[in-house]
Amino acid sequence: MRTVSEAVRAAERHLRAWLTISRSAARDLHGVDTAPEAAAWGATAHRGLRALAAYARARREEGFAGGFWAWCAQGGSAAVCWPASEKKLAMRESETVMGCAKYRRTRVFDVDPRVEPSGRMVMQAHLKISEGGGDLAPRIYFHDDTGGATGRVHVGFVGPHHLVPNTRG
Repeated sequence: MRTVSEAVRAAERHLRAWLTISRSAARDLHGVDTAPEAAAWGATAHRGLRALAAYARARREEGFAGGFWAWCAQGGSAAVCWPASEKKLAMRESETVMGCAKYRRTRVFDVDPRVEPSGRMVMQAHLKISEGGGDLAPRIYFHDDTGGATGRVHVGFVGPHHLVPNTRG
């Protein structure tokens, strides 16, 4: 993948059996896609989206009983995995972030109404596509409904870090 936008489009086409990407998920990707790191970020985003889909498949078809972090820690699948480390994956936000309405509100994303009847929910779990990159460093926020009504992982946001700010700036 040459860009994060390409990674999202590829996931929408090829991973839809296990992964739902909301129509509003891809946000403000022009700067991300034109940054010097665009190709690396695109490849990493593609890997992350494939890992989320492979996890959902493992839950549904292989009987994996743990969550995404546990699946990653065990090495995922032979085809793809994601690092289970604080630098690459967060399963929840800090109490400081979630306790602040200003920050919490930036983590409300569209989701399938079978998951949340209002069609919107707070998503805390996210893939950190880049450790560096400042405000442009991409994030992928998701909700794990593999044990729920849809049996899928739902992606609510793919975009630059500045759209989901935290207490560190």
